[in-house]
Amino acid sequence: MSMAEHNLLVVDKDDDFVSAAKELFEGRLPVARSIEEASQTAESGDLRMLLLGPSFSNDESLEQIRNLHNQDPALILMMVADTVTADLLRGAMRAGVSDVIEAPLDEAKIEAAIEQFAHDVLKRRSAGKPVAEPVRTERGAIVTVTSAKGGSGKTVTATNVALLLNRIPDKKVVLVDADLQFGDVCLLLQLEPRFTMVNAAHELHHLDAEMLDSLLTEHPSGLKVLAAPLEPAFADDITTAGLMQMLDILQDNYDYVVVDTASMLDELILSLIEKADHVLMVVDMDLPSVKNAKLALETLRLLKFSTQNVQLVMNRNNSKAKLDNKEIESALKMEISAAVPSDAAVPNSVNEGRPIVETDPKGKVAKGFESVAELIAGKIPESTSKGGLFGRK
Repeated sequence: MSMAEHNLLVVDKDDDFVSAAKELFEGRLPVARSIEEASQTAESGDLRMLLLGPSFSNDESLEQIRNLHNQDPALILMMVADTVTADLLRGAMRAGVSDVIEAPLDEAKIEAAIEQFAHDVLKRRSAGKPVAEPVRTERGAIVTVTSAKGGSGKTVTATNVALLLNRIPDKKVVLVDADLQFGDVCLLLQLEPRFTMVNAAHELHHLDAEMLDSLLTEHPSGLKVLAAPLEPAFADDITTAGLMQMLDILQDNYDYVVVDTASMLDELILSLIEKADHVLMVVDMDLPSVKNAKLALETLRLLKFSTQNVQLVMNRNNSKAKLDNKEIESALKMEISAAVPSDAAVPNSVNEGRPIVETDPKGKVAKGFESVAELIAGKIPESTSKGGLFGRK
């Protein structure tokens, strides 16, 4: 198994581990016995990848590994551990480790890890500059989808609207799941992300359009998704400034950046509202949803945020609520810009992982979501554009 082209260094104090690794790589493998030694080798040579042995799966070593990662963020770090626990995985990822492999090391595990990280990450770092695309003169529009109460249909709105915008010929669309703890975008689109914004957060020092693109997950429609962290604990890795940096890069390379958010009003959400060209505030036809929307809008006004870009989207508009649209507009001091009717087909589409604009493109709910998308982009083409129902039967 030839690894020379990957410039791999094995780091461990344990002779048995080093011997086993050397055997796997047919003996042609440089070795370091400590992280300090690995750091010196990284400074002097053309290393691309470090395989850290089980000796380093402790908190003290993870701190050293973090320093090593900060010294050379382009270095790919992989770790082998006797037992891979959630705590170790979390700590390792925070220190900049790409993957933790369970011992004993074997060819299949190493090949899978090498294939996953060396092929994707290393290739994009060392392949040189991509062929230049035509320079974009205009930045893309950021569309922040928000609601002041969970369960109002915000993520359903964000996914369907993003798919509709993606129908527009020659427009590139990316959907960002900024519900950092409990993001459901990939669930609703039946996607299994290989990378998430946690990977982007660990690469902020040298994050560029090419690298960020390689961390996106592609839907069969061609819509790109920047996935939320896979576990709530990883949300701590994403800072508001870091996410804003990612959005700046996406805005330079996509026509529409649709951002789904958590149902709260914190520093991150306020920043996403401030940065947005369009804010879609989704309000359900029930009293708690309207009350929370009223509080959120009053808070924005108190904080001197302009509500000029905020547009109200009524969800489940014909449900059996005892509220009518005029009462809601009066309470919120804002007109309803678009409405999506209630339909049992929506929860079914959520459970199937296929948004309703795909499963029933001519139905009344899809038409409702089209009215929402048209607030942003004008007329939305029929579903026959961009491959009809995206080639799914």
